[in-house]
Amino acid sequence: MAEVLINYSRTEYTDSLLVTEVESIETHMDGNTNYVSPSPTMIVLKAQRVKFQAKLALAHNGTPTQTSDKNDERKILEEMLHTEGVYVQLTSGGDETKILSSGMHTAASKAHIGEFGVVSNFRVLVPESGNKVVCTCDKMPKAGFYEVLYTAAPVTAASVWASETSTSSSIVIDGLPSFVPYAYKMAARGASKVKNFSNPIVRAAN
Repeated sequence: MAEVLINYSRTEYTDSLLVTEVESIETHMDGNTNYVSPSPTMIVLKAQRVKFQAKLALAHNGTPTQTSDKNDERKILEEMLHTEGVYVQLTSGGDETKILSSGMHTAASKAHIGEFGVVSNFRVLVPESGNKVVCTCDKMPKAGFYEVLYTAAPVTAASVWASETSTSSSIVIDGLPSFVPYAYKMAARGASKVKNFSNPIVRAAN
């Protein structure tokens, strides 16, 4: 039985990485039929994440008091994630695919897999119609799942990346606007939280 990774301490996540992880969980849990009653709810989790981000911005080159405030809000966020992890563990019944669908990670059971290198033969295919693209790469031995990030092109420092995951090395991104270029990048994932994404490819759906 797979176990949810619930350690969100600074030794595991920097402040900025913690924000990214929470955003990923929000995206994956929203509308996820595996988790119909998340605890805490995504509304509550997002509100705390936004509050932490605000304190994080103030603490950058800020006063010791502002840093302390940021750390207090981080602690609250960590506790929420710990509670969410317990909910995901119980609801998933230890099913690793269901756990990964939440945006959370598994611990111990796949620790030997470690970090993956950049995927090979990454391609973004554009069907003739359907407002979608197909992101694909060569299968990587022992990969638990694959992740694609995509955002409107051109990419800037302010770009917000959406995420899609699958146990397959071929991932369909649908519901895209016609003839609008998006940037896509792909990574194979295992127990390690390190994401070695491919170089972005820009394509527009038909």
